[in-house]
Amino acid sequence: MKEEAAVKLYQCMTNIECSYIEEAQELPANMKKRVFSRRKVLFFIAAALTLLGAATAVAASMGYHPLGMILAGYGKMGADADPTFVQEQLENGQWVSLSGSHIAVIVPESPVKILLSSDGGKSWSESVVEGSQKMEFLGAQREQMQYAGGYIGFFEKSGGYLILTSGVAMNHQALRIFLTDDSGKTWHEIGNPYEQHISVLTGAAFSTPEIGFISYRYFEDSGPDIWWTHDGGESWEKLPVTLPPKYRSHCSFTPGSPVFDGKKGTCPITVFSGSVTETIYMYSDDAGLTWHFNDT
Repeated sequence: MKEEAAVKLYQCMTNIECSYIEEAQELPANMKKRVFSRRKVLFFIAAALTLLGAATAVAASMGYHPLGMILAGYGKMGADADPTFVQEQLENGQWVSLSGSHIAVIVPESPVKILLSSDGGKSWSESVVEGSQKMEFLGAQREQMQYAGGYIGFFEKSGGYLILTSGVAMNHQALRIFLTDDSGKTWHEIGNPYEQHISVLTGAAFSTPEIGFISYRYFEDSGPDIWWTHDGGESWEKLPVTLPPKYRSHCSFTPGSPVFDGKKGTCPITVFSGSVTETIYMYSDDAGLTWHFNDT
């Protein structure tokens, strides 16, 4: 994520922050806490984004971990959690989508809300992800589900995707997938690979309403462990990946989020070989229906 884009988002967030201050003045006392809690979440997102890169390293060297604040804002793991984890989430496309003047922010309330701007943050609208507050999780019905991660992005003229994830326990992470066909105003849930495959997500993206991908970190399978749908979530299967010859033995792989520009797609894959770690890239020219590696 480019530093100037992060700074732009930080500036845009001040518009939301001020609007919530004004809104709070008109609310009963028992409602103000919720409004200011949301302001805190948004502020932490913006602050974390602006601190990515060199500023984070400097702050850490001084004993401060500003990115860790975002975890407390989400009620996830506490302010003492490793800020590197959140930095990786943000860099991999979790919580926020930036595309030109279009901004989308996941607000992890219950139900989940999405804040949207199409003019670089000058004005904002809000949508509710209906049904996201309830979820069957670990054998129990959660009435106030709190999500620990989220991927959001958009494709074509008005299509988009939202993947919400639970916390991680013993290599177990639940997920839900929602799509929009009206630029995020409304969301509808589709099927996901959770019943077939359980592991920890490391990436997610859709290129069209029909074609989508979920990436997982390697565990029992050395990977790349990518599941995909080509029918809008009706069915999911493991994506066949033919690796370059030099990586076909003694290596493990963790794929990230595919990135699409129209039909052109790129998927980063981290390769672990002994003490050596590198990133290779898989490419698609048909919105993810087929993939290939360049000579490596």
